[in-house]
Amino acid sequence: MRSDREEIPEPFTKADADKAETMEARISTARLTAGCQVYWPSPFEVCGVIRDKYNSLGGPGGFLSFPTTAELTNPGNTGKRTQFINGPIYWSAATGAHPVVNSFLNRWGLNGYEAGRLHYPTTDEIVLPDGGRRQEFQDGVIYVAFQNAVGSALVNGPLRDKYNALGGLTPGGSFLGYPTEDQKGLPDGQGQMDRFQNGVIYSHPTHGAHAVSGTILQDWAGAGYETSTFGYPTGDPVQTADIWYEQQFQNGTLAGTIVINRDLYWPLVSPSPSPSVAARQDDDPPIPGENYESDVLPCVEYDPDFDGEEPLAAFKVRGISTIIYVYCERFRQHMATNPYINGNSGHFSNYPPTRDDWYNFLSCTFHTFNAETYYDVDPGNFGRQRGNTSTGVNSVSIGNASNGSFVTGWAGDNTSSSKWAGCVAGLAKPWA
Repeated sequence: MRSDREEIPEPFTKADADKAETMEARISTARLTAGCQVYWPSPFEVCGVIRDKYNSLGGPGGFLSFPTTAELTNPGNTGKRTQFINGPIYWSAATGAHPVVNSFLNRWGLNGYEAGRLHYPTTDEIVLPDGGRRQEFQDGVIYVAFQNAVGSALVNGPLRDKYNALGGLTPGGSFLGYPTEDQKGLPDGQGQMDRFQNGVIYSHPTHGAHAVSGTILQDWAGAGYETSTFGYPTGDPVQTADIWYEQQFQNGTLAGTIVINRDLYWPLVSPSPSPSVAARQDDDPPIPGENYESDVLPCVEYDPDFDGEEPLAAFKVRGISTIIYVYCERFRQHMATNPYINGNSGHFSNYPPTRDDWYNFLSCTFHTFNAETYYDVDPGNFGRQRGNTSTGVNSVSIGNASNGSFVTGWAGDNTSSSKWAGCVAGLAKPWA
């Protein structure tokens, strides 16, 4: 027997191999006409269109490897399938034969296989330009950001149509990126939503399907999404100036950015030597230094030789063309509790501020700068205020557009409070 001369690959036994050899020898003319084939040492026939698909993919030498079952009839007699070591090939008269493997098989199974909401596959995996993949089904699609990652499913309809319109057929070309969870219904029984790498799409039969992203999404999420006083989005974001957008909801408008990137938030501190004033005006500012990997901030510890002109952070502010910088001297002497400066209570509860304190401060200040006008400011300055509806913490940020500097800011009930974390609770931290 062949099994006495050749090594038998797992998971097959000598008995399986001998049976397969006997089947090959005795296979009838009728079975050959039906297009069935045996692949030693597997003792299972692969037939018809499934066999043709299997052979086109390399047969046992392809990614599916050997068959592990005979041809099976799917529930309800809707189609056929054959199981292979690394996944099945499914066939129906309407869709043809297609393999479903790895993350696609797992996600399809979670959605009920062919009897679920996606039904039969209509394509093999489609490799996308950025290395991700998608597979089409009769009533939806599954995306996988990269091979063997966890997949996510979208159902055909208004929500997927909106995603496709925004570049969803090649998610690397869409600012939303890949879906990160399966599309799902909302508690009101009418809406649908899905979450993506950089935003969400909400769909409602009356208000349509619209993407919400960036700081607009952060503010809407902080208010309670569609269950908040804002309700569902009723329009797409409309650009008002530069990076700023407005988006209409059922009961109000939110303003902000639709894309979050580190240029809006990231501290501008670089390794020594400190960046010059000219460098701060460059389109490619210095990158954060190693000091941001520790819990102690630069220039906060008392140092008589510190450079007061060193920038700690920069903010793009809605309605203000000037970049607003937080400078080292201002932050150290005014915002941080400094025991070497008499009478300064600071706006942080501990000294020096921790990394989390600093990041909370950055996020709170950015969101506040881009909120509503605050009128109680000194001449020459401008102020903005916002309230976090999920925590009840109000905040104020004050800057000076003429010299591009941050003046002061606080979160809480008074100017000596320290509630930065409460100001941004419920909002994502882009730098995390």
